[in-house]
Amino acid sequence: MLAGCAGGLPPGTVLPITAEFSGVARTRATAVRLADGRLLSAAHILDDAGIAEGFCRLGRRDPPPLLSALSIGPGLPATRIRNGLARLNTADCELAYHNGADLALLAAPGEGGAVLCEADTSPGQPVLVATRDRVALGRMAGNVSEANPANGIYAVLTMRLEPGESGGGVFDAQRLCLHGIVSQRAPDDPQAAWVVRTSVIRAFLAGG
Repeated sequence: MLAGCAGGLPPGTVLPITAEFSGVARTRATAVRLADGRLLSAAHILDDAGIAEGFCRLGRRDPPPLLSALSIGPGLPATRIRNGLARLNTADCELAYHNGADLALLAAPGEGGAVLCEADTSPGQPVLVATRDRVALGRMAGNVSEANPANGIYAVLTMRLEPGESGGGVFDAQRLCLHGIVSQRAPDDPQAAWVVRTSVIRAFLAGG
């Protein structure tokens, strides 16, 4: 458990988040509070495209439910400000995000949080990974490009992550600035995960 954000992170920097979809579906993720008070998480857990992907994989033709409520921590309400641009290929049910911005920007009660690091991670760099379930040391590998160049590049974290840990923060192990947001397990390696890179987060926050 996070136990007050062990590992030197200020309390309240990393929070559990729950999304409700029309009262018929619920998803769990992690959110990271930024220094300006807003929160970042992984869009694919909190937006309508993620549910649509699940329906596609199940072969369902009925309309998927829509996001109806978000809450953080002990039931505090949250509001989705905006998401990265989702692309769902209905032929193979693959969900991707333009420029690798699997990001959701949220507003919720609370102040303070993490500052963004100045540069992307480098291969072999040690990092602190913080999710709703744990804080652990990890190590970065290289980068991986999506098959479609328009869908960007992700950094690779050599750590197995579980459901609910999407949206977790990847922090510089010493300075504790935010280097990335956990996106998903690596499709070809369940012992690794893809991370939204610092440069992508910076562009997303700037409105790009």
